[in-house]
Amino acid sequence: MNRDFFKVLYVDDDLDDFLLVKSLLRQSRSSQFELIHANSYEAALAMIDEGFDVFLVDYKLGKNTGIDVLEAIKTRLRHAPVIILTGMESSHADQAAMEFGASDYLVKGGFNAQMLERTIRYAIRDAALHESLEIAGKKFKNIFERSADPIVLVNADSLVLDANPSFSKKFDYDPGKDDFYPLYLKNLIVEEKDQLHFGTLLHSKREFSDFQVKLTIRQGQTIEALISIARDESDEELFQLMIKDLTLLKVQEEDLYNMRKFSSTGRMARILAHEVKNPLTTILLSAEQLGFELPDPVLKESGDLVDVIKKNCARINQLITQLLESTRFSDLDLQHWDINTLLEESLELVKDRINLQKLTVIKDYQEDICAINVDADKVKIAFVNLIVNAVEAMDENPGSLTLKTRSKGGKCLIEITDDGKGIPPEHIDRLFEPFYTSKPTGSGLGLTNTQNIILSHGGSIRVKSDRNAGTTFFISFDHAEMEQPENN
Repeated sequence: MNRDFFKVLYVDDDLDDFLLVKSLLRQSRSSQFELIHANSYEAALAMIDEGFDVFLVDYKLGKNTGIDVLEAIKTRLRHAPVIILTGMESSHADQAAMEFGASDYLVKGGFNAQMLERTIRYAIRDAALHESLEIAGKKFKNIFERSADPIVLVNADSLVLDANPSFSKKFDYDPGKDDFYPLYLKNLIVEEKDQLHFGTLLHSKREFSDFQVKLTIRQGQTIEALISIARDESDEELFQLMIKDLTLLKVQEEDLYNMRKFSSTGRMARILAHEVKNPLTTILLSAEQLGFELPDPVLKESGDLVDVIKKNCARINQLITQLLESTRFSDLDLQHWDINTLLEESLELVKDRINLQKLTVIKDYQEDICAINVDADKVKIAFVNLIVNAVEAMDENPGSLTLKTRSKGGKCLIEITDDGKGIPPEHIDRLFEPFYTSKPTGSGLGLTNTQNIILSHGGSIRVKSDRNAGTTFFISFDHAEMEQPENN
């Protein structure tokens, strides 16, 4: 729009006043004004939507008032600039005009051409500014309310003054609850040193990006998070905080790390098999040939050494075969299955051991969980391995085994938890390595094979353990197509 040209609706039942204002606007050297006359309330209503830049409205308008016109304009055009004109100065008229959203108030005969033009320009400028601020406010409110990341407004003592829905949901924050109590964000920070540093940042009124902490969320759970601190421009004592939950990111990084590690292990296994099997075959054939060629007295004197060589060659060959099988993706017979059914059938295979140790089994299944597309026999092998591990972790004292399923974000999630002795932190990273085991009779390939099965289905497996507090394995699969399970 050309800002040197303005279209003006003049609402007044006095034609002389209209002609006077028109004459004043013609004196402008910097702008052109097209002045249209509406001589009644009804005439003004009929022309409101005709694209006027500004409205000049007389306070006295027959049986109606300029306030009536002002209300009608604001009902249709929320930010339209409206200037009220009156024949005499009145604080009541001035106050009423401003309360109903008038941009300004002028007394007839008390302004000249320059003042009128300036008032019109300022009214148009202010109206545009208010409109842009409202648009920006709506955008901010939309971002604030729809943001997937928690956003919260706090004071220098970290008292939560306002929060978006994401924060309320994640931190179970609801001021409307009967048992609601004031929430201080610093009290959600787990580490004391981080609490102190966070308090220092707020009291120093510093802005800060990516302050990494561990936070307590609903039901005592914790998350790794990044907090960004920004000062509220309208009040130096207030701070806007954005909280970025790193949990999903860390899970994705861990899944990627496990996949790379598994692929690397598979390559090493294939190289090892190739380099070992050839000389191993030669040793085995040589041992057999010795058995044929050595004289009986020599064979009798050497005892069963030849058989020992042959037996250990066979054992090495079997281990290499198992290693290859546990680190190589195999063909899958994929069908739709209910994950609860697979867990139940896996549990049935281990029922005798569970009963023998008098363990308590707790089932927390989501009833309407979506189906997954898997090879049922192989997935049950993986579940059995994990359940057996959990049972063996509780061999000293009768404990409880918890099986949980739930659906979230297109994923079917399974948790297998024991309350056994836990796994030392230094052993966690090696759990899925071939031949790594803390059991005196274990092969060290059970968890490797379990990981292989789950990764071959495009799933993921993670573990969390605390000494003397138990272990949880977290398994996830993608939902199958939204169809009814073929087997359940």
